Amino acid sequence: MLQAIRTKAGSIIVKILFGLLIISFGFWGIYTRSDYYQGHSPETVVATVGDDSIRAEDLERVLQPTLERLRAQLGGALDQQQIKQLGVMDSVLAQLIDRQLLDQEAARLQLEASDEVIRSAIYDNPAFRGPDGRFDRSLFNQVLIMNRLTEDQLVARLHRDLPRADMLQAITAGIAVPRPVAEALYRYRGEKRLADIVGFPVAAVKDVGQPSEADLTKFYETHPNLFRAPEFRTFAVASLAPQDVMKPGDIPQDKVREEYNQRKDEFETPEQRQVQQILAPSEEKGTEAETALAAGKDWKDVATTIAKQDPETIDLGLMKRQDMPQVLADVAFELPLDKPSDPIKTPLGWHILRVVKIEPPATQSFEQVKPQIETELAQQEAIDRLEKLGNKVDDVLAGGAPLADTAAKFGLKLTNVAAADVNGADADGKPVELPAAKDEVLKTAFATEQGDTSRVAQSPDGTIFALHVDKVIAPQVQPLAEVHDKAVAAWQAEQKREAVSKEAEALAAAVKPDVALAKVAADKKLTVTPSPPLARDAQNAAPAPPALISKLFAAKKGDVVTATDASGAYVAQLKEIQVPENPSDEAIAGLSQQLAGEARADAAGEFTEALRRRYPVEIKRDALDRMF
Repeated sequence: MLQAIRTKAGSIIVKILFGLLIISFGFWGIYTRSDYYQGHSPETVVATVGDDSIRAEDLERVLQPTLERLRAQLGGALDQQQIKQLGVMDSVLAQLIDRQLLDQEAARLQLEASDEVIRSAIYDNPAFRGPDGRFDRSLFNQVLIMNRLTEDQLVARLHRDLPRADMLQAITAGIAVPRPVAEALYRYRGEKRLADIVGFPVAAVKDVGQPSEADLTKFYETHPNLFRAPEFRTFAVASLAPQDVMKPGDIPQDKVREEYNQRKDEFETPEQRQVQQILAPSEEKGTEAETALAAGKDWKDVATTIAKQDPETIDLGLMKRQDMPQVLADVAFELPLDKPSDPIKTPLGWHILRVVKIEPPATQSFEQVKPQIETELAQQEAIDRLEKLGNKVDDVLAGGAPLADTAAKFGLKLTNVAAADVNGADADGKPVELPAAKDEVLKTAFATEQGDTSRVAQSPDGTIFALHVDKVIAPQVQPLAEVHDKAVAAWQAEQKREAVSKEAEALAAAVKPDVALAKVAADKKLTVTPSPPLARDAQNAAPAPPALISKLFAAKKGDVVTATDASGAYVAQLKEIQVPENPSDEAIAGLSQQLAGEARADAAGEFTEALRRRYPVEIKRDALDRMF
């Protein structure tokens, strides 16, 4: 059946679907309340698409995995302000809107997908293939587990997603890039340039001396931004962190024991079974396999010869009940060891199961998990206490009470900051001492006006804080007397750059049509370095800096160009232009496919934009703002 389905489904639909499925698996996540999901109901509508709504819960389900991936890429350094600046939430919401638009249009066109197409899509999906490129049942199960999906739920999702894929395939399938266009772009991208280069490093310049007071004053006045101090703020912050109000040892033992009893299932490792399967494509093949096993035939031989099964998919490995689709789990976890089951029908085919190993359930003892439970309970209890305390503090501050008095009254820690810039550094560039939630405190300090007291805020780790801004020191150019040494160093650096730049210009001027750069440089006892083949997008391609490479690609053969950067000045003469004349069919085909993919994505974007006229879209900006 599988082979028949593959033939019937064809490769076009499946290939179009692959990208959608892989993106979708990045989207499917677990709904959990995040640090950014502040106080509104999951039912809150954040956008409407035609007659349908996108709710906060829908957005949160997609947003959380996206933020987790970004934090992993950035090493965890991603706060709310950066998320706003990056436009993460708007981008994710736009994707959800596009999906809704396509789903509504597919429904209007009455597009549906059969079980046979669903089966082909699952088996041919790269997300479920192992290192050998074949369908991997254990990997398939792992992906389902990570996304808290059962096999039935996945099939239901594909019944919704495939019509969307069909529609996009119909719109974009005919888009292609002509070979001459791909060849021209291939030659442009693949062009290389070779040059002779002479460098004049700043580090080689001898001492340029000390500036006169007049020269230093002139330099200082013409470069004010070099000596401009950032905005500083003087403020006091009152704060209290969870560890200040609750320690793990403060939790009564009877409460810890009660929590353990309530959550005992979390600390249990359920029974696990190593399961093998024969997956037949039809009922007839399933019955034939069952008969062969009853006759004593080898399990693997039956799977590979009768069911035509990939040997790598026979052993499913050690599995928990929830790792398997319910219809299979109900059978596998009742089977005695080494006894084949009757054939079982699922959307993937006909399964015959065998259990070859059983590991009984195990439970972690109270003593083993006690520290974990105490820590979790202490953290939650502290956060709850701080939330209530924060409301009381907020009320008192709103009544006009001074921050210091309020901190003393409620036992908050008071920290005075003499001066801090937006990055938390003092006037000497050293980090200031701040309580927990440093980023949130600085963000609040620079969002509060001079003389004002902020509202009480609670950081993601549960810390509450409020601050009073005593003084705002606007950005200003520091007096020359205060930055004298810095100004001298900057003046000397500029003199060195000017010196090497003049040397480079003089050398370039000495090059004539009949006298090459290499000859002129040799006469001056300067070192000439032949460059390797340079590409347009080369970065830090020694000995040619990016500024020089850019000029070389704008030059003609024999031209001389100069460039200067912080490290020195450079003179180069373009010696050769290498253009790939006969790109291989494989290279052109790959580039054509890439360009066609980009064009198809553009066409799909235009289509969803046009659908907005049929299904009006409204974004509830006020609801979105409450999420961050």
